[in-house]
Amino acid sequence: MKKTIADTITDKIEKGEIKMKSPFSVWAKKIGINSSIVAIIGLLTFTIGLILYWTNSNSDLLFGGYGNPGLFSFVQSFPYVFMAIFAILFVFLALIFRTFDFSYKKPFFSILLFVAIGILVIGWISIKQQVGQQIYQQEGRFFRMGMMNNKNTVSGIVTKVNANAITIQDEEDNNAIVNLNSNTHFPYGQPKIGDSVRAVGTRVGSTFNALGVRVFDETNPSTLGPGMMRGRGQGSGMMRNR
Repeated sequence: MKKTIADTITDKIEKGEIKMKSPFSVWAKKIGINSSIVAIIGLLTFTIGLILYWTNSNSDLLFGGYGNPGLFSFVQSFPYVFMAIFAILFVFLALIFRTFDFSYKKPFFSILLFVAIGILVIGWISIKQQVGQQIYQQEGRFFRMGMMNNKNTVSGIVTKVNANAITIQDEEDNNAIVNLNSNTHFPYGQPKIGDSVRAVGTRVGSTFNALGVRVFDETNPSTLGPGMMRGRGQGSGMMRNR
C-alpha cells in the first residue's frame, strides 16, 4: 500500500525527524512578531510625523519670500537624521514582512506601498491635532530641531532692538547683531525683546543682513521655533522626563 503524505509526516514525527512545537511557543512567536510590527509602525509614524511637523513649521523658508537664502537654510537644516532613521526602520519592517510572508498572496510591494501611504496619512493627521502638535513641539525642541544657526540663518531670543538692527542671543549665549533695512520683511509681526525669532539673510564677514525676521508664537503648538532656550535645565522635552 502506497504511503500518503500524512503517513510520511507521521513516520518522521515518530522518528524524531520533525519536532512538534507546543501551542504556547507558536502563540508566543506570533505575539512577539506582531508586537514588533506594531512597535516599528508606531516608531515610523512618530518619525514621519516629526519630519512633517518640522517641514510645516518651517515652510516659510520656502514660501516666505526669502529667496535663495531661505531655500539654502531649509536644505541645511532639514532633519536628515530622522529621514535616515525612518528609512532604516522601514527596511527592517519590509524584511519582517518578507521573512514571515504577511502578503497573503498579494503582491509584496503593494503591501509595502499600502503601509507606507498609511503611515504618511496618519503622520499628517497627527500634526494637525493639538495633542500631536504639543508632543512634536516638545520632542523637536528636545532634539534642538528649532535651533537653526547656519550660513543663512540666525535664531534665538531677541535681547536688544534698535531702529536698524536687533541683537539675537543663541542657545550658546552668543550674541549676533542682525542688520535690518527697508527691504527686510516681518511676516509674523515686528520682533520685541524676549521674542523667539529666526532671521534669514546673508552673512558678510561678521555682519548678518536680514531679508526677513520671523517671530514665533510660543503659545502656538503648531510652530517649533527656538523657544526651547527658555526651558534650559527644566527638562522641557518629553524624552528628558523619561
